[in-house]
Amino acid sequence: MEKYIFIDESGSPQFYAKRSRPLWMAPDFVPIICLGMVSTGNRVQLRESVLAFQHRVLNDTLLNSIYSVAQPGWHLHARSDHSDINLKMVEFLRQLEGFRFSAVIGRKIPEVFINKHNGNATEFYFDLIHKLLELDDLQPFCRYRLYLSQRHSNTVQRFAGAFEKAVKAKSLEIGGMPYSCSVVRSGDFPELSVVDYMLWAL
Repeated sequence: MEKYIFIDESGSPQFYAKRSRPLWMAPDFVPIICLGMVSTGNRVQLRESVLAFQHRVLNDTLLNSIYSVAQPGWHLHARSDHSDINLKMVEFLRQLEGFRFSAVIGRKIPEVFINKHNGNATEFYFDLIHKLLELDDLQPFCRYRLYLSQRHSNTVQRFAGAFEKAVKAKSLEIGGMPYSCSVVRSGDFPELSVVDYMLWAL
């Protein structure tokens, strides 16, 4: 048996700017970060359902006249989509079956980050991802394929390292499980738009 897990994040994991300037002193500091996860045993059905919805948008003469949709390579992305697309996607997700969504919300508390995570963003990520994986009933005899949405270039390596470490720790915790981890572009994986929109709605 195979299971597919897709993970994305909303918000910035950064505590420091350049030259170790504390970001939490800034008035626009966002004190939380959300990690979301969609798991499914039928990836083909989930992927085809999202692609079918996306094609309906592209073939709708009203919706495809929206500037962002008319751009080459458009794909669903909650934050940059027009409000009409947001509404249609939420309505679509209300009817969509065959997946489970889980999320963790991490509070970015400087004292905890410094004392518990040693001021290390990789340790902070690891903690959040480990807690997220605990929300899914991972089984030792099931093969898992995990896909992590690619982050900005300055955080992708850190996030990927923490991701791999957390999955490996979880595998050892339940007595071993076969798995593979990949960092992928959301534009190439329509399934990630489900995570993105669920996080946006949350």
